[in-house]
Amino acid sequence: MARVIVVPGLAVRTYAEPPVQHLCDNGHHATLLRPPAWRGVDHDLKLYGRHLAADIDSDGAAVDVLIGLSVGTQAVSVAASLTSRVERLVLVSPTIDPAYRSMIKQSFVFVRGDPHDKSAFYRHVPDWSRAGVPRIMRGFASAIDLHLEDILPTVQADTTIVHTEYDPLTTHSYAAQLAQIAGGRLILMPGVSHSWPQDDSARFLQFINELVD
Repeated sequence: MARVIVVPGLAVRTYAEPPVQHLCDNGHHATLLRPPAWRGVDHDLKLYGRHLAADIDSDGAAVDVLIGLSVGTQAVSVAASLTSRVERLVLVSPTIDPAYRSMIKQSFVFVRGDPHDKSAFYRHVPDWSRAGVPRIMRGFASAIDLHLEDILPTVQADTTIVHTEYDPLTTHSYAAQLAQIAGGRLILMPGVSHSWPQDDSARFLQFINELVD
């Protein structure tokens, strides 16, 4: 089975635990890393990616699938650009769309939450408390400064962009642009919002199985 590493979104992790555990329960060697901006973890996505690449190289084993969720897509793209041990790169709900590249807009998104996932704000509060607002805001600043369209041309791994139907942060056109830049594929995931694969463990497993097969 596949070795899978998942980097979750900014200062959030709990939402990704069930689908990653489901991969493990079905034979994959899957690891969910600590998210950017938690205390003791890089809030700077470029540094996070550099440290992840160094860890992958130090381990010495190939990574069958490296997955980033939300701003985790930026961190894993940096990592994949710096190591040849990543075979497949998956960016789920990639950030940050040029239309939202400002602290004012990101602050609004953070406060508003996901309109298609009404419970997200309250569910994420315990995770956010492990970062604190100042570190979260520094993470947003890092995400604004780090442009995926500049990184992906240097990535050699086979790349898949996943754009969810109800993503309030990333437009379809930007997701399609990233797939074209990466020379990869664009997959549209119907019926789910930005935080996929939350609450969708079965389809996440199917997606990984089809990807590695």
